[in-house]
Amino acid sequence: MGVLSRTLKPNFLGLLKFLNNMNWFIVFFSLINLSVCIYEDQIGKFDWRQSYVGRIKFSQFDTVSTAKKIIVATEENVLAALNLKTGQVVWRHVFETASAGNIQLLHVGEKVTTVTGSNPYLVRGWNSATGVLMWEWSLTLQNAQQTDYSEWLVQNNMLVHMLPVFGSHLEVTMYNLLTGSNRGATSRLSAAWSNDGCILTGPYYTCVSGDMGSQLLLSLDVTANAIQFISKPLSNYINLQQSIGGNLRPLDSSVVPGFIVDDKKVILIKEGSFVMVGKELVDETASVAVIDGGSEQIMLQTWADDVKGFQLSAYSISSNSEVTEIHCSDPTMNIPEPEFKAVMCTRKAKEQFACRILVNGADDAVHLMQQGGRVLWTREEALANVVTAEFVDLPVSDTDAAIESEFDQKEGSVWSAFSRRLHSQYTQLQNLIRNLQGQSTQEDSTNALVRDYFNLHKIIVLITEAGKIFGMDNLSGEILWRRYEPGLDAEAVVLYTRRSARHPPHDAYVTVVGKHEETGNGYIISLNPITGNLVGEQTIKLDVRILQCALLHTPDSEKLHALVLLDEDETVQVFPISATSLVENLYMYVAEKESGKVQGYALKYNGASVEAQRTWSVRLGGAGGAQVAAVASRSRLERVRSPGRALADRSVLYKYSNPNLVLFVLDTPDPTHKEVVTAVVLDGASGALLGASQHRRARALPLAVHADNCFAYLYRSEKHRRLEIATMELYEGQERWLEPGAAFSSFASDRAPAVERQAYILPAGATAAAVTITERSLTDRHVLLGLTTGAVIEMPWAYLEARRGLTGGDEALLPYTPELPLHAEATLNYNRTIERVMGVFTAPAGLESTSLVLVTGLDLFYTRVAPSKTFDLLKDDFDYYLITIVLAALIVATYSTKYFASRKMLKLAWK
Repeated sequence: MGVLSRTLKPNFLGLLKFLNNMNWFIVFFSLINLSVCIYEDQIGKFDWRQSYVGRIKFSQFDTVSTAKKIIVATEENVLAALNLKTGQVVWRHVFETASAGNIQLLHVGEKVTTVTGSNPYLVRGWNSATGVLMWEWSLTLQNAQQTDYSEWLVQNNMLVHMLPVFGSHLEVTMYNLLTGSNRGATSRLSAAWSNDGCILTGPYYTCVSGDMGSQLLLSLDVTANAIQFISKPLSNYINLQQSIGGNLRPLDSSVVPGFIVDDKKVILIKEGSFVMVGKELVDETASVAVIDGGSEQIMLQTWADDVKGFQLSAYSISSNSEVTEIHCSDPTMNIPEPEFKAVMCTRKAKEQFACRILVNGADDAVHLMQQGGRVLWTREEALANVVTAEFVDLPVSDTDAAIESEFDQKEGSVWSAFSRRLHSQYTQLQNLIRNLQGQSTQEDSTNALVRDYFNLHKIIVLITEAGKIFGMDNLSGEILWRRYEPGLDAEAVVLYTRRSARHPPHDAYVTVVGKHEETGNGYIISLNPITGNLVGEQTIKLDVRILQCALLHTPDSEKLHALVLLDEDETVQVFPISATSLVENLYMYVAEKESGKVQGYALKYNGASVEAQRTWSVRLGGAGGAQVAAVASRSRLERVRSPGRALADRSVLYKYSNPNLVLFVLDTPDPTHKEVVTAVVLDGASGALLGASQHRRARALPLAVHADNCFAYLYRSEKHRRLEIATMELYEGQERWLEPGAAFSSFASDRAPAVERQAYILPAGATAAAVTITERSLTDRHVLLGLTTGAVIEMPWAYLEARRGLTGGDEALLPYTPELPLHAEATLNYNRTIERVMGVFTAPAGLESTSLVLVTGLDLFYTRVAPSKTFDLLKDDFDYYLITIVLAALIVATYSTKYFASRKMLKLAWK
């Protein structure tokens, strides 16, 4: 061993000396960037997510933990904590949908306590700082018929449950908040005066009872050991002759029990008696809160005035004097029907108030403001319930518009065209010089919204369930404009892009067609999607109900597509009226959801007006009737990419590309199989039945998509207890029916297309479906599925082919496998979970390979997909430096070789 060590020792010392001499070379090469990496698939580079909680139902300030927050419970069955300074979601829990996750109570103390459900109830305790579940216990009531009238409150670490039996008694039960153990038997308090107009302002249960003119104001403490009953004539507080019935309304936020009578008087309960506040309500719709102002109690009121805008006032209850430092009157602040959700005020130095006021509006926007009405932050919770969305192109820049207008102007002499060309070139030269000098152009200085080269930058117009319309930047998710329409019923609303921004100097034009909230008749809103301003017809309230609406394919002289409406009287209205003469051979269909009856109409211009003639009628599902679960028609943005498909034997299978195809998915009752799902493909112009499929012992989902000659719909198989997706494809065959180049017509041929059908197992729950759309439909088609897990899956249509068979004879088809694969890499939103996916909207971009995707639900998620990869775009990891070096080296080598070759030829010539 010693001999070996002596042999290796000189070599090891020499290696160290060599490395010491190479230190400077190692440092030099370490400064050179030898690689360019991609980090986690560029998360957040082309996508964004916005989290919402929904319309606020309960809210309280968290003053216990060090990090100040607002704990909120919403109508969407969501419990969340919002940062007091920024309004961002600190933590969030999404409960079950419908009544199973309905939040009945929110109490914020050392822990956050919630009561959710509807017999059985779940009582949970949460850590206010982290949102971690601390305890949970269930509660089931024996009297299940009266559970809807249950009232809850927390007092002295006890959960109090009160169940009124109107006209008889009150059942009050107390439970230990942590364990759920009952303190004793249920107390039955006699209350023959109780009715459905009573309210609970903990711990007092208050009612108005008695005959008209001699009504009594009654209140009972439901938590006291001894009965504490208060009874006073209602005439002591209001004029019964001018009363509207003595209705009671609880205070929206109060440190003492209190209520409002007839929307006029505020009455507090102090020391076992009623105390009327001297200051009346300024407005009948005003929201009232009573807070502790240190040495005195203060009553706050807020309401919206048509002229003065947002109003906030505060009065001292003891002196009825106004607290001017809290007062606010701002005509620029638009908060419809403001309502206090939580109020907290403290005294600062010099006896000044420091308030935090959480106000919720009828448009589902929540605002946190200070005293004086200064808004700290705003959350647009209406975006948690998006009904429909539309991508709208941006206008081109002024320079590009000038170039386009130059080529559009065909009139004039050659010299005028030459002068316009010189002027446009001079403008471009000026812009180039400004850019080289680092000066921003006028368009950049005003942050103008202009179209980019690949048309990836668009405006997203969103319509929400609350009747609020938003204009959003698709690249950043920034809200550019908002508009609240209180009369819009968004239950069955349709959004049309009647003119894009590609036609300067005409502005973009979109129209919202829906129902009026009060009458149920037609309601039309036309606006500019770039600015949000009303244009054209602006707002129209129709006197009749709308059955169907459509856009004309032929634009008028202003590049505007007319809107055609078919009302319940089967009369046709055209907007604008000047486009009436353009209506020719237009076909519509009207489907009744409950009965499954579908009727077709032909619209024609008779020289004075447009008439609608009923041409066909069919009752889907037979005489027993059926309920329409889903309807799918072709998108206005889709184009047919190819007339057929190449087969393995080099023949062509031609598609049945009928633009009038409509898919109806119905739930049909059946005495033998209970429920049957029927999918029917109709021609919307002629009413011809072109394809059908049936699934026994199944229930349809309201999800169906249609693209070209392909259909897909989802249903739940009750027989196999699983979710399945079925597809249909329509083909003409290996011979064309029409001559090459002839336009398709629903009346040209009476031949029925060949129908291919197939069904697959989807190993997940789906809540939304859409198909990718590109500008020319040259890329592969993918189906986007929003799952209940919060993921959005990109499913290639090759997996859903209706022609997939067990034999695999066609080399272009995959062999049939019953279960669809859900690969992890096919998830569009990777680790960004989207709660309660409700809709997926797609739109084409300027790049043929790219499709824009917006996913709506409790969250908003935007991204872009490339079904056939980005074949028309360089990859993000493309090495520009290496290509530049190689190109420069080739240029140098070329000229060097040329120089030396000429020298060589010269020397050979002298020999």
